[in-house]
Amino acid sequence: MQTDTLIIGAGPAGWLAAITAAGQGRSVILCERMGKPGLKLLATGGGRCNLTHDLDVAGMMAAFGKPQTRFIRPAMHELPPQSIREFFEKLGVPTVIQEDGCVFPVSQNARDVLHALEAEAQRLGVVVKCDCPASGLIREDQTVTGVMTPEGPLHARCVIMAAGGRSYPELGSDGSGFKLAAETGHRITPPVPALVPLITAEDWPAKLTGIVLPHAHIRIDQKEFSKTGKTGPLLFTHRGISGPAVLDLSGDVAALLPQAGTVIVRVSVVADRGREEWLKAFNEWRGSSGTRYVASFLAEHMPRALADVLCAQANAWYLPVAKARREVLGTLADLCVDLPLSVTGTEGWTLAMATHGGVARDEVDPKTLASRKVKGLFFAGEVMDVDGPCGGYNLTWAFASGYLAGLRSKENTGE
Repeated sequence: MQTDTLIIGAGPAGWLAAITAAGQGRSVILCERMGKPGLKLLATGGGRCNLTHDLDVAGMMAAFGKPQTRFIRPAMHELPPQSIREFFEKLGVPTVIQEDGCVFPVSQNARDVLHALEAEAQRLGVVVKCDCPASGLIREDQTVTGVMTPEGPLHARCVIMAAGGRSYPELGSDGSGFKLAAETGHRITPPVPALVPLITAEDWPAKLTGIVLPHAHIRIDQKEFSKTGKTGPLLFTHRGISGPAVLDLSGDVAALLPQAGTVIVRVSVVADRGREEWLKAFNEWRGSSGTRYVASFLAEHMPRALADVLCAQANAWYLPVAKARREVLGTLADLCVDLPLSVTGTEGWTLAMATHGGVARDEVDPKTLASRKVKGLFFAGEVMDVDGPCGGYNLTWAFASGYLAGLRSKENTGE
């Protein structure tokens, strides 16, 4: 079988690549290894599908961070968040912006998004093949000319790799795209779980399971990460910590763990309160009501269970504030703004919402997402070493990169 564009992976990046390429009059085959397409898409946003975020291109790139900004810029300019909303509006899926800037379909149903993509692809003549994993790339000299599948070779003028990363492997992202890319000579930045809960050596977080700090700050205790801390809700779990602030930092932590073994992170329980502010509050408590326990005062600013934990660590357990020595209160203030936790692992791929790592960015042309190693091969989505925070950012990258790859898929194929 011969086609103009063959796409590996029927996730969000694959669908946009297929629709975009077909919209230019190209024949398209979309291959999906699972029995049904879009399983991971259906699970995004808790089944509601957080399509994008209400930001302009500059804001979107800032959210991804400097190391990735230059690479993602062309795709984000080609299909910015507002254009994603307009695209789905035309497909009959109106969207709504939440207070936090997250964009969802008005129906709050991911299935409506998938059905719209399937209908548009069908309208444009895209051939979708499920239960059709790619076992290898067909190459002639230094040009990719097709894909090997269980039903035989599928030949194409170009191939777009949109096979995803390794998160949620039961939904189709098994890392097979990395293997295929490596066979063409591409360097793979070791993939690790991202947007994933962290496991700590300390057991006290388990005593606080389910408790949320609504406005915490967390950072990695290493010089090179001094400016990459995250602010937002932090959730204590039975094995460690989670919540948006933790998830956003988890990819960097996971990348450090294989060599470090343990990564120290530091938490400020109230992000906008510094050490001096806590000390000032302690002094005010001394003068106003010195007979009250220190933990009782702290409980006005954080959950009581956490206040008890901090007081125990500072030797201020059941201690009236008037009797607390200044060095004890100083230690307590330090814990409030710089609480150390020893991360020993993550909850792994089954709970990871994204992949940190993948096809090295410097081996992909950001203007076209074409391979710099071989002709006829493009990349889209999570298979590349690009990952963003919670809030629709990774889905934005999937859509935008799929669109760009589909748009430029005639380039470097000799057409």
